[in-house]
Amino acid sequence: MQYSKGVKRYESVLKTICNTEDLDNLSPVEWEGCLGVACVMAVKEGTDPSMRAVCNFFEISDGHIEKAFTRLKLNGIFKQSLRDDKVLSGFARDTDWRTGNERSLNAWCTIAGIASGLIGTVI
Repeated sequence: MQYSKGVKRYESVLKTICNTEDLDNLSPVEWEGCLGVACVMAVKEGTDPSMRAVCNFFEISDGHIEKAFTRLKLNGIFKQSLRDDKVLSGFARDTDWRTGNERSLNAWCTIAGIASGLIGTVI
C-alpha cells in the first residue's frame, strides 16, 4: 500500500501497532487499521476531527480514509477529548495486571481494530 508523507510521519508507531516492519505489504483490512490509528494521532495532535481536515493534513483524498474514519466516528472515537487522553499518550498508570505501556498499546490496537472493521460498529 502506498501512503502519503502525512501518514508516513507516524510510520514507526504504525509498525509497532501492526507488528510489522513492512507497511507496504499489509492486507487491506490491516491497512485500514493503520489509517485509523494515523487519523486518531492527527486529531490528538490538534487536527480538527473532520474527514476533510484529516485528509488535508495527510495530503490525500477522502477516498483513502473514508471507511476507517467513518468507522471511528460511528464508534464515538472523535467525541472524546483525545488531546489529553493519558492512556493514548502513554502516561497511563500501571494497574495490578497491566503496565501503563501495555494499556496504551492495547488502546491503540483497539482503535486499529475499530478502523479496520474487525470490532465495533462497521459499515
